[in-house]
Amino acid sequence: MLQNVKDVLIGRHSGSESTEGAGATAFGMSFALKAGAHATIESASLSLRLHSTWTTDHAADLAATESRSLQALAKAAAKAGIECIAHTPDRDFDAFLGSFVVQARLHDVTILDAEPRALANGRRLIEGSLTQSGRPLIVVPPGCTEFANRNILVAWDGSATAARAVNDALPLLRTAANVHVVSVTGEKILPALAAQAGLISHLGCHGIWAVERRLAVRNGDVAQTLRDAARDQTDLIIMGGIAHGRVRDLILGGVTQSLLSDSPVPLFMSH
Repeated sequence: MLQNVKDVLIGRHSGSESTEGAGATAFGMSFALKAGAHATIESASLSLRLHSTWTTDHAADLAATESRSLQALAKAAAKAGIECIAHTPDRDFDAFLGSFVVQARLHDVTILDAEPRALANGRRLIEGSLTQSGRPLIVVPPGCTEFANRNILVAWDGSATAARAVNDALPLLRTAANVHVVSVTGEKILPALAAQAGLISHLGCHGIWAVERRLAVRNGDVAQTLRDAARDQTDLIIMGGIAHGRVRDLILGGVTQSLLSDSPVPLFMSH
């Protein structure tokens, strides 16, 4: 049982569940079952504004199909012992995104499918949830349909976002068998590396036994170094979602963007 996780928000965007290997819904249900948490599924049946009669009718058909699919999911969840509600809001994607972020603020964790395309609506949903909800987000790569937290890699750079991610992930860390606190060295000077041992001590105060690891950056690519480390029996990466302010926009940092595009395991992220 994952303590202090009481409700989970699962997002589906147009095409996410029809894409081969996408599995945030199944992963989210597995997570909710392990946590004993209530699950809410929000689905954007459409990602575009449609105007013609044919596209409007087609949109209605798609929305009806998605609604039936969600109701079937809710019934299956109930049989598995998961309290679940599901919604298919009848609105365009921009309106859905704003509503979804508000819902994310009211749940302990949000779960979404990964989206490798930086300008796709799925990535907008990820970035909005991460930077505007104030809640942790789990991004699920293709083919991952079962939640597991036996082996966790904490990507530690000493930043405030990394510290928040670790704190948000304490319920998962407490029930993990193996926790590795990994810092990548050589790409830039990280004064907080000295605090890595302090993080190990801090986790110990919470009853979490963790191992300290320092990895030399490979070819100047921190994200690839973390990907390579995670391929070795890792179930989950915990990391801060770094963002840089530019005019009015929040642009996610290079390491964050790279791992959002390609990660071998789910990412537990906070901002």
